[in-house]
Amino acid sequence: MEHEVKNVSEMMKELRKEQKEQHEAMMKRIDSIDKRIDILERWRYMVIGGAIVVGYLIAQFVQLAKVMS
Repeated sequence: MEHEVKNVSEMMKELRKEQKEQHEAMMKRIDSIDKRIDILERWRYMVIGGAIVVGYLIAQFVQLAKVMS
C-alpha cells in the first residue's frame, strides 16, 4: 500500500513538472505572438494615416486646379 502511495506521489510530481514546462512554453509562444500583433497594429495605423494624408493632398490639388483654371 505504501509503495502505491509513493508511486502516485511521484506521478503527481512528474505531472506538475510537465504542466509547468508546458505553461512556460505556451507563455513564450503567447509573448512572441503578442509582439507580432503589436508590429502589425503599428503598420496598420501607419498605412491608414498615410492614406488619409494622400487623400487630403489629392483633394487639395483638385481644389487648387479648379481655382487656377
